[in-house]
Amino acid sequence: MEELDLLGLVKAAQMLERNANVALMYSGLRIPQYRLLDLLARCGQATVSEMGAALHITRATASVMINELIRSGSLVTDEHPSDRRSFHIRLTDHGLQRLQSARSDLAVLIRKTSQRYPQEVVRVLNAFVQAALERPS
Repeated sequence: MEELDLLGLVKAAQMLERNANVALMYSGLRIPQYRLLDLLARCGQATVSEMGAALHITRATASVMINELIRSGSLVTDEHPSDRRSFHIRLTDHGLQRLQSARSDLAVLIRKTSQRYPQEVVRVLNAFVQAALERPS
């Protein structure tokens, strides 16, 4: 049985991450911020704890990132209707514009990267990603 070149895979992932960061640079977002805005656009609003859980990061990490996005004008807070100590976050128009710009730039990178490999390789990599996300080690 052939073994996975784990260190080669890590290096390839680092290269892809660097390219994604460059693509996101024009929207002014980092990958974790993009993931947060993208998730928030799909769910509408959430608490800091809900975002941390959904992104598999600590509440403290989510809080720092959310505060950065609030300061940049990408997010706003609304009082939580049933808990005065909590609040919901949601995208602003500015945040939605940044997200749309980032999605567009990432789509170009995804298209270019996908064209570099045979479709069977792309299918196998997508299956690998899906399996890895379903059963994290």
